[in-house]
Amino acid sequence: LSPSRRPTLTPTPMPIAALLQLAAALVGPSATILRVAAPLATRPSCAVRHPAVRCAGSSAERSPASQRWGPVIQGPFGRSTRATVRRELVRGRIWSFEQVQGLLYVHVPVRMTAVRLDTGGLLLYSAIAPTAECLSLLAEVEEKAGPVQHILLPSLAVEHKTYAADFGRARPAATVWVVPDQYTFPLPLPLSLQGFPRGVRALPVRPTEAELADIPWARQLSYRVLGPIKEDVGAFEELVALDTATRTLLCTDLIVSVPSSPPDILQYNDVRALLYHARDAPSQAAPDTPASRREGWRKICLFALYFECSALEVPSPPDGTLGGAARFFRSAFPKEVPPEARRLGWAGFLAWRWRPTWQGAFERLRGGGRPMVPPILQVAVLNREPARVAEFADGVATDWDFNRIIPCHFDAPIRAGPAEWRSAFDFLRPSRSKNSTPATLGSRAAEFFLGGSRAAPGLPAEDMAFLRTFEASLVKAGTLRPAPPIE
Repeated sequence: LSPSRRPTLTPTPMPIAALLQLAAALVGPSATILRVAAPLATRPSCAVRHPAVRCAGSSAERSPASQRWGPVIQGPFGRSTRATVRRELVRGRIWSFEQVQGLLYVHVPVRMTAVRLDTGGLLLYSAIAPTAECLSLLAEVEEKAGPVQHILLPSLAVEHKTYAADFGRARPAATVWVVPDQYTFPLPLPLSLQGFPRGVRALPVRPTEAELADIPWARQLSYRVLGPIKEDVGAFEELVALDTATRTLLCTDLIVSVPSSPPDILQYNDVRALLYHARDAPSQAAPDTPASRREGWRKICLFALYFECSALEVPSPPDGTLGGAARFFRSAFPKEVPPEARRLGWAGFLAWRWRPTWQGAFERLRGGGRPMVPPILQVAVLNREPARVAEFADGVATDWDFNRIIPCHFDAPIRAGPAEWRSAFDFLRPSRSKNSTPATLGSRAAEFFLGGSRAAPGLPAEDMAFLRTFEASLVKAGTLRPAPPIE
């Protein structure tokens, strides 16, 4: 997909979550957008440099290599770049490298976490695109902590798997480790033919003492694997790891926390994404102010996590007829679109409207920033094997002592311990009264200083309605098996 990448012999795999997100885009209001908006993309202006983050240079200073790593489907197309910011999350020990991913400006952070190893060097958890800017920022950490020794692919998801092999080639001395159930479609191929560097190693799901001794980083970073949860169209699998010394839990997609303000990477990469979504209607202008950026970010969160929530409406949805298509385009491109809105990209295209209730919908989704399982995983993935997932979540909460979680998307670090982690999976339990969390002295103290356990309330039925309908359609089509009752 990129001139700077080496061709591989494998078709693109499609894990469940990625397939569901793509399918949802094709049946929701954003679906129509994707089918018609690609020709409307305009060349982007320079990205905005944000002073609060460590960046390798301004947009104008980025190398052509970074531009070749630009988004393939994020758009607008043309001279898109993929910016990187670095943040130090645990002093001298853990760093976050962040880029963006998404469709039609629904940009959310995707994160690679670098952990300093006690034996020297770095372990990278969930690689991102190894752009020139990313590698430059990484090299500065390597000067202090030592070179990258290990690259860990903790998931089957496309946005994480895509770059593990590429980063392995950028750091050829490092060993690439992957969760064991990597797969390809339509033909199953061994790891050696999936584009990974020579020497790639699959991790055992339940390692013996002898196997642990053969994993150089496993004594420092204990790990557990959830999955695979298999369907005919793909699978879900995730490895979580604990850095005991810093009481830090690393996860990929299982947990997110939604911040109230836009992350630094969105403001550095291309601020137009925030301003584009700040509008309630096509005719509305979006001045570049902190309030507009914040409003745009909050609407992006509603799109990214619900796809279509109760506060969103499509005035003239296409109905399969030529007349319906004409009405849709007239609604999406009204004559009164101001020039400044057109300059944001996509020729000012906006096929939806936001009701005044969107702010309440966002606050209910965010829940004060409490950890939660993303709605799509709640509705269409993890609930396929609720007992197995709940047992995994309970095991992590019972056996590990941690006071922060670093996921691969949205906010990090999340100030949370075993109680908050366990509470995030309450959607799999028949009664919250059964959700008592055995905790260590350390986790109890952390919860006290954090203001108590932040329970994860259920998400509103009206906002989950689209995902529920979408799940039902996939079950009816035979793409997903029916979810068993929660007992």
